[in-house]
Amino acid sequence: MNKVIKTSLMKACMACLVSVALLPVAVSGTAFAAASVPPAPGMIRIDNKLTGTSDMVTVTGLSAGDIVKVYADGGTTTPLGTAAVGSGSNSAIITINQLGAAAGYVYVTVTQPAYSESRRIVKSYLAEPLSVAPSASNIRITNNSTGTPDTVALLGLQAGDLVKVYADASKTNLLGSATAVTGSREGTVVSIGQLGSTEGVVYVTLTELGKGESRATEKGYAGEAMSAKPKLAQIRVLNELSGTNDHIIVSGLQAGDILKVYASEKAASPLTQVTVAAGSDTADASLPQLSVGEGSVYMTITSPPLQESVRVVKQYRSEPITAAPSPSTIVVTNEPVGTDDRIELSGLAAGDIVKVYADASSTTVIGTATADSSSTQVKVLVPQLGRQAGYVYVTVTSSLRAESRRVIKAYAAELASGAPDRSQIQIHNAVGSEDTLTVNDLQAGDTVKVYADDISVVAIGSATASDDASSVVVHAALPGTGYGLVYITVTHKQEEESARTAKIYAAEPVTFPLSPNQLRVSNLAGAYGNDEVTAIAIKPGDTIKLYTDVLIATPIQTVDGGEASAITASGVTTATISGLQLNSNGGHIYVTITSEGKRESSRILKVYEAE
Repeated sequence: MNKVIKTSLMKACMACLVSVALLPVAVSGTAFAAASVPPAPGMIRIDNKLTGTSDMVTVTGLSAGDIVKVYADGGTTTPLGTAAVGSGSNSAIITINQLGAAAGYVYVTVTQPAYSESRRIVKSYLAEPLSVAPSASNIRITNNSTGTPDTVALLGLQAGDLVKVYADASKTNLLGSATAVTGSREGTVVSIGQLGSTEGVVYVTLTELGKGESRATEKGYAGEAMSAKPKLAQIRVLNELSGTNDHIIVSGLQAGDILKVYASEKAASPLTQVTVAAGSDTADASLPQLSVGEGSVYMTITSPPLQESVRVVKQYRSEPITAAPSPSTIVVTNEPVGTDDRIELSGLAAGDIVKVYADASSTTVIGTATADSSSTQVKVLVPQLGRQAGYVYVTVTSSLRAESRRVIKAYAAELASGAPDRSQIQIHNAVGSEDTLTVNDLQAGDTVKVYADDISVVAIGSATASDDASSVVVHAALPGTGYGLVYITVTHKQEEESARTAKIYAAEPVTFPLSPNQLRVSNLAGAYGNDEVTAIAIKPGDTIKLYTDVLIATPIQTVDGGEASAITASGVTTATISGLQLNSNGGHIYVTITSEGKRESSRILKVYEAE
């Protein structure tokens, strides 16, 4: 059906609807105009142009005198723009100053003569056209020594393209820019005073003609010439008991070398520093206290006149601390607003102090309680954790020991969706990365998320049920090849994410091993490389491999240097590995078989006779 016929039918249909379905009606003796026929989404086109140029909404399939209005949402009374269809035309164009750089929605109505305004039709529009972000592989950074400007070059540009280099991903701190010209083999070069003596990153954008600035591409650069970093084997950290100074001792240095100790990888100032004395090769840095628990310190070596080395992290053991509580002993109840939420902890000893924190680093306790001699359980009350799902961090402090490390515990939202039933979850753990999870008994629009454990914030896979489906298939690479455990949630529309349902999945399928009776070994005397191993009664597509023992990772090699393996051809049930040189005095080999869609079998021993 061509475009002219479709347009004619559409107008005829609209005329019928106007003349029959939308006739004026009377209520209590008063006549009201019937509503106009709204435009179909397919009759609306939106051009979201680059900032600085007005955007346009075009509506077709109309009649002369029709009035089109465009609104920002479904409830506002003031339109973004309006236009009337002129005589002899069947369309209207509404000009809007700016819809915005991002994608979004507008709401469109039509008012036909003698009829009231139609209902609003929602129409989505695309984001403004953006330039393609530069590839990191096309960015070249030269970090010159102090006194020589550093450069950032971008290859493969068109004349007029604008390159900008920023110090941050939010593109607020511009380091430099340059416009591309033709004929430059070195690319478009942006000169920057100094990036700094150490390694770091810059963020590069591209603005093509007629398009907006691209997103920023992160590119790392190496630091200037630096001192050699200390090796972990050279470092000893002594975390002494509280009240005694702790020590960081580094050996194998040169006189004059400077040891600096930092609290973190990004800390600007060292906690302490010491210079290796003349005639010594060891630096001993003393600190009042590292921490009660285990942790890490970062250290560098500066061998003048070289720059300070990169930081080396060294872990240290904790002072005597309380054993952390098991998450399984913690129960968090997120009550509705107006009722205190509860964190209950069991398995305690008299005098144990329980503390609850809002995050992993805050020093502010949101709740605490002490176990008495009458019970091994305590209950900590918190005014409100919040409506949505979240996490709390719990510690225990026993007598004569320091506070334990913080244990994270997830809790559900107050009005959370119902957790998925374990019986409605099927997991297919396939060989490779094609693992899938199927969840049934869903509603349209339900979102399923799969997590690797019960505390991760980032899902390893998700999918949303379509309007006509009651199940979804989530593609997610399952951790490991053996049996394992994943956690699944469901989020209904307008509700919070459900609690996590744990589901065990089976290991990837493994091929059943061969029987020694299925193997035929031909250890022939005479010419070099004439020995063969044949497997019988196997399936087409099966692969057999030979190994010298049960542990070696690579198969035996044939006389021509190839791998000792063979694949069963279509229509046959045997596979032969030729070109072998077996031990003339007899011996044994180990054989595996791998069927399609399964993992390699265990190795079976096959003894063969002498030539």
